[in-house]
Amino acid sequence: MESGDRILVAAGLTAAVVVGAFVLWGPGGAPRVRKRRGQIAGLQNLGRTCFLNTLLQALAACPIFIEWLRKYAKADAHNSMITTLYTVIEVVNGTHESARGTPVCPLGVLQSLRAAGWVIPADQQDAHELLHVLLSCIEEETTAMARKPGCLSDALGLGAGGRAWSALASPASPPAAPLSLRPASAAPPDEPDLADPEPPPEPAKLSRGVSRSLCQLGTAARRWAAAPARPAPAPPTRGTLASRLQCTVCSTKSPVRYDKFDSISLSMANASAGRTGAFSLPGLLRAFTAPEMVKGVRCSKCSPEDGGMQTKHIRTVSFGKLPCCLCLHVARVEWSGGGLSKRGEFVAFPETLNMAPYAARQQPQSELAALLGGGAGAAAGAEGADRAAYRLAAVVVHVGGPRSGHFATYRRGNGFESKRWWYTSDTLVHEVALQEVLRCSAYMLFYERARPEPRTQHF
Repeated sequence: MESGDRILVAAGLTAAVVVGAFVLWGPGGAPRVRKRRGQIAGLQNLGRTCFLNTLLQALAACPIFIEWLRKYAKADAHNSMITTLYTVIEVVNGTHESARGTPVCPLGVLQSLRAAGWVIPADQQDAHELLHVLLSCIEEETTAMARKPGCLSDALGLGAGGRAWSALASPASPPAAPLSLRPASAAPPDEPDLADPEPPPEPAKLSRGVSRSLCQLGTAARRWAAAPARPAPAPPTRGTLASRLQCTVCSTKSPVRYDKFDSISLSMANASAGRTGAFSLPGLLRAFTAPEMVKGVRCSKCSPEDGGMQTKHIRTVSFGKLPCCLCLHVARVEWSGGGLSKRGEFVAFPETLNMAPYAARQQPQSELAALLGGGAGAAAGAEGADRAAYRLAAVVVHVGGPRSGHFATYRRGNGFESKRWWYTSDTLVHEVALQEVLRCSAYMLFYERARPEPRTQHF
């Protein structure tokens, strides 16, 4: 072989090596794993734990909620629910330093629940119920921090001998004791439905479906019972409902009562369906805030004495304070005919939601604001409209009957990929179109307050 041919062969081999390195590691020469940074990862199912996986994916699609967790997370408090939840969400979103794009094991969240004394009974596994468990556990930690200033480990009572768990666990390390799991939790599709247990007693009806109870989820070894020295920071899901009674005889109005909530359960019982038999989210919200007649209430003006005449009252409910992260639960499981049944009607929901029609009316503008007209008064009204504008972040769906099935989540991407949507079902993650998301049978809807567009003033 001549020297010229040898040079051409060597050049060809060198070019092949360069092209192969570019394909494998990219233009910067970094390992391919770095391309996965920011990519959404799936979550391993530890045995009918998709109710946990689907909730983690939904929360991971809420930037405001993640920022709140980051503010109160501490690196030295491994069995803190706030720290554990923040770390797992970071790994799921691919923003953690240890993120590799592989399925994540959520064992740390279960261990943090046990460390806080929470027990999940065998007949109580549901993504909506678990949301209230996590938020209650978080509220206990923030209450402890407000009562005892200092580091989070001191506030949680974690001494040097306290047991610390990592937020991330190896798939080969199962929980120390098997969890009691209910059949309705959501088993993977390939698992058979279990036999129905004895029918539970008819659940108590909550007023307008407001989710304020912990849904019979037991707790042991409750801690931090003392009242905080200063108000604890409320999670971004916390809002208030404003309710008022008005007598139909003398038109006397009672003082406004404010009730806290972390999610709102919307029923289809009092809502009206369209011609196709489908419902809409605005229709469910209108039914939730519609005035209703209440009987058996004593009016302080009509009968000031105790035991006097009881009159009919009109009860009105509105959103007194809208949360930054709005969670709406479509109550599909109902008690009818001596048993549980699930409603499968379609509920249409928008990508952008305006909550202003369902919020409490603002106080009348002052005379100065009224005189200014399009000045300060208009600016204040625009600010209120911005706080009532929400953007869809995630949708939780449930496939199956009232006692068994599977949970999955449609969620937004994170960061610069926030306009892309993904379907997540345990370890399965793939991109979908927004039209597919809006056509799904929603069980839980997560909205976040839309960030206002920057305004420019002209003089």
